Parts: sequence; C-alpha cells; structure tokens
Amino acid sequence: MKTPLKHGILQVEVQQDNGRSIISSLHQRMPLRASSPLYFTEKEKVFFYIMNPAAGLLQGDQHSILVRLKPGAQAVVFGQGATKVFRSPQGNLSRVFTTLIVEQGARLEYMPEVVIPFAESCLYSRMNLQISSQASAFLWEITAPGRVARQELFEYNLLDQQTNIFIDGELIFSDRFTLEPLKVPAFLQTWNSQLGLMHGYTHMGTFWVIDPNLEKVMLELVKRDTEDEIGFLEQLSERYDVLIGGTAICKQAYCFRALGNSAESIQEGFKEIWRILRFRLYNELEWPWRKF
Repeated sequence: MKTPLKHGILQVEVQQDNGRSIISSLHQRMPLRASSPLYFTEKEKVFFYIMNPAAGLLQGDQHSILVRLKPGAQAVVFGQGATKVFRSPQGNLSRVFTTLIVEQGARLEYMPEVVIPFAESCLYSRMNLQISSQASAFLWEITAPGRVARQELFEYNLLDQQTNIFIDGELIFSDRFTLEPLKVPAFLQTWNSQLGLMHGYTHMGTFWVIDPNLEKVMLELVKRDTEDEIGFLEQLSERYDVLIGGTAICKQAYCFRALGNSAESIQEGFKEIWRILRFRLYNELEWPWRKF
C-alpha cells in the first residue's frame, strides 16, 4: 500500500489595523502551520513562524507557501527549524513553492532556516517575490551539502533552486542554482579543494535586500577612502570565516552571496548585514534572535 503524499498549504495575509500589523487571513493544510502571532518589540510589526510538524519533505511531497503583506503592514517570518529533504530512491521530486507579495509601504523580513538535502534526495524549489517599488524586503536562503555530522556531503541526486524578484510587476532578477553531484566531472568533485566546484566550501547562501532608499545606504557602506582600506564585505568575510560578495541588481535591490563551511557562519554574516542595513535605513536596533 502506497503512503499518501503530502501537499502542505500555507496562505497568510497581514494587514495594518490602527497602526498594528495583524494576521487578517489564514488558510493552512497539514503539514504546514503558522504559529500564533507574536509581538516582541513594536506592536506595528507581527512575528510568526512557519512550522512543519512532520519530519520533513518526503519524495513526491509538495509545500505551497503564500505570504501577502497589505499596504503599510510589517511582518517578520521565521522557520521553525531546518527544512530536511529526505531520500527519493525512485527519483520523485520534493517540491517547494513560495510566493511573497509585499504591497506599497509594507516591509517583510523572511528568514527561514537552512535547507538540508539528504543523500539521494531530489529538491525542486521556486520562490517568487512580488514587491512594490515603495516597499521593503529582506529575505535569505541558506543551503547545506547534506547531513554534515554524518560526513554526508553532496550525496543528493538533485538540487534545483530558483528565485524570481518582480518590482511593480516587472521581473528584475532571476537566479537559479542547479546541481546534480553525480553528474559533476570527477575533477570538480573535490569539494574540499579550492579548485573544486564550491571553491573549498560546503555551504552556500543568498541574501536579497530591497528598499527604495537602499542605493544611498549601500554607496556609503561600501565606500573606501583609500585603495588599501579593507572593505565592508572583506571585513565580514574575515570575521565570520566565510566568503561574501555583493552586487546591485538595480537602484533599490542588492544581492549578497556567501560560501562557508557551516550554516551558522553564513547566517551570522547575513545577520550582521541585516543589523547594519535596518539601522541605517530605519534607525531601528535589532531584536534579540531566539526561539520563542
């Protein structure tokens, strides 16, 4: 008897109500759930977790996530824990579709935990961010090579991740990463070598920032007074033992890419960028990172 496949659905709408952001609409189907709304610092910002009481994604499973912020709303979305993608001996894809909609004057901070593809797993992931030119968003994605504690590195069958960013309905950025380790030429499968496909690193992450005032802030941040001065990203790379680079997508959008040897080191580097940018953009201090 075949085990029924899971199609988890989570649709969350956040709107502003008398200066306070609230979850105004919620539709969820197991195994995806949203936590109760939390108000940790300011009442105008709502915090919630995306939760999955199941062990993870099995072969053939599909998760569909939609988060919509109405005008002026503010939300911070966390993952409850790592997204574990289990083996798929029959080659069936595990699918994740994420749609984030941020309307005028709204701000979304979307910070899931690390994705861990197990040996023989097949992950197909698509994320679409649809944002107003007068809105803000911080979102990242961090991926491990497998269960590192078990010395399981790049033993999955397929990792296919794509992120599309639309500003006012126009596609301004599309980023796709596809890796089938078993099909990589032998001379590039030296994962721990600087000559290998991952330049000697095991984990990777991408951090996107969108804000109408981002261009000026980034110019000030990356400015060097002399050629010998150590740049902002070089300092982060040294401090957290990662390799971080960044590029402007357009005037109001920036993309940071990181390679490291642990999800924690990349996440700490991204947090540092997040802390600096939100202070310079909104004059807001960070809130303590912890599980509620």
